[in-house]
Amino acid sequence: MTDGIEITDDMLLAYSDEVYEKDDSRPVLIEPGEYSAELVDWGKQFSPQFRKFTVVMHFRIEQYVIPGWFNIEPSDSKTTIKAGWKSNFLRMYQEVLNVRLERRDRISMRPFEDKRLVVEVITIARDSNQDPMAEVNHYSRVKRVLQVEEVIPF
Repeated sequence: MTDGIEITDDMLLAYSDEVYEKDDSRPVLIEPGEYSAELVDWGKQFSPQFRKFTVVMHFRIEQYVIPGWFNIEPSDSKTTIKAGWKSNFLRMYQEVLNVRLERRDRISMRPFEDKRLVVEVITIARDSNQDPMAEVNHYSRVKRVLQVEEVIPF
């Protein structure tokens, strides 16, 4: 029997030892298609499973952050990318920026930073063994950047 204060969930939460942390690594699923996006960050990593170096680019599409990854070549630089002349990354880079690179070992990511981009999003429905995944496990990734959007000042 209480005559006083009603104890709410919010009040109890202040004394809880459970900590809820948002899991940003959870894959996101959106409809495949073309979207306006912004590059959030990028980084190089080695994939032991595929024995390849990749650049992982994270794009903000609406409220979601969706990755795109591209095969590259190893390099010691923290600020530039090295890619093969026939790689999807280098071809995409030249097409999107309408530039013919003189070198393939000093590719700057700055042209993508702080710009609105148009990206193509696909759904991943098969695992690394090419076996079909259950629909609940499907997720999205950015396949490629299609263009840098022109910003027209008013």
